[in-house]
Amino acid sequence: MKPIYVIGHKNPDIDAVASAVAYAVLKSRTASGSFVPAVAGEINAETRFVLDYCGISPPVLVTDVGTKVEDLLEDEPPVVVRPDATLMEVGNLLRLGQAKTLPVVDDNSRLLGLLTVGDVAQIYLDALGSLHPDTSKTPEILAGILARKVAGVMKTRDLVLFERLETVDEAKKQMLMTRFRNYPVVDEENRLLGMISRYHLLQMKRKKLILVDHNEKKQAVDGVEEAEILEIVDHHRVGDLQTVSPIFFRNEPVGATSTLVAGLYGEHGLDLDQSLAALLLAGILSDTMIFKSPTTTAKDRRTAAHLAQIAGLNPEEWGREIFRRTTHDENQSPVELITEDLKEYQYGDISFAIAQVETIDLRAFQARRNSIVEAMEEMCTRRGYQLMLLMVTDIFKEGTELLAAGAKKDVAERAFVDPLQGGSAFLKGVMSRKKQVVPVIYKILAEQQLV
Repeated sequence: MKPIYVIGHKNPDIDAVASAVAYAVLKSRTASGSFVPAVAGEINAETRFVLDYCGISPPVLVTDVGTKVEDLLEDEPPVVVRPDATLMEVGNLLRLGQAKTLPVVDDNSRLLGLLTVGDVAQIYLDALGSLHPDTSKTPEILAGILARKVAGVMKTRDLVLFERLETVDEAKKQMLMTRFRNYPVVDEENRLLGMISRYHLLQMKRKKLILVDHNEKKQAVDGVEEAEILEIVDHHRVGDLQTVSPIFFRNEPVGATSTLVAGLYGEHGLDLDQSLAALLLAGILSDTMIFKSPTTTAKDRRTAAHLAQIAGLNPEEWGREIFRRTTHDENQSPVELITEDLKEYQYGDISFAIAQVETIDLRAFQARRNSIVEAMEEMCTRRGYQLMLLMVTDIFKEGTELLAAGAKKDVAERAFVDPLQGGSAFLKGVMSRKKQVVPVIYKILAEQQLV
């Protein structure tokens, strides 16, 4: 059974990971399918700390969900033959219609060659055609043919095969050029995984996803446009992802997606165990910055209190312990720093990005301000951003040092402080990217287009 990935946004934070893990468990308990929690990028230090504390394995890393050759494979194992099999055995397989092309494999399932129904027919025609007009030796010749070993007649040269991670587009080109009936698919060690044909292209199976904590294409895992989105659970503004058919879409203005996932357990009448409760509580505390963020709602507080009771944790203490892990390594490069939690946005033809890091020591960032702004400018040029912002949010000071770069950094000045001093300014009380920064940027961009 192919997996259904429950996956958060790129640059995953605690809320995205907690939501993916807990919702995958919920789906496994309420629906048929193989639900697998996944992340679209490397997990940061504080998330690893939380997972370790809760005794939960990290989700699988999935960086591209574009359709690959392996996605075309059937769930059933392929019909194969060994090189020491006889043509009588091969004939029985072909006669029963189990396959038109038989892959030949060794004891370790490594592909050795191919044998097709056309190859077998040609062997018979070549042997029996030489008897005309004398057919008295037909039984003897047939017996000899049936006793022949596959190793002596299989094709081993100029085979057209695909590796499992090749794109479907590449496979399509090869099929059109060669027009064979079937093609073997192998892994990195040449082990046979199955067979595909042009029929499989017509019946192409896309990877299936459930998205949590995001619903914008720029924030989603690469290749999302080729995947089939089954559900979305999120607490951000409605973005630009499209689906072929109606889906379950849960979107509420709360402080964390973990709040929504915890609520869905209650709606399904399911109990949360201690580890999942602690994980979801961490997601809420992280995204609401221990309830200091203006995105925090009464529902977040009620849910957190319920989860804390199950987990046996004090929310304030648990939150502080998590944020103590958010200290950033001084050896971390400016690029690593600004891409750790970066989200991309689009307004018309304007592409911009807003990154955010939390800290309990703002002075360490202020000392590196110039090099960070320089890296941001370089990233704007490289990725085509007209504007890039970095929010360095001090949890305990309850404010954000805002750094701006790009050709449209005047947007940040109009939105917050004019002028920015050295490309930055401290914004007292600004804690939320989603509620206090993104909407203001969109508003200023809209006003500029009307001028």
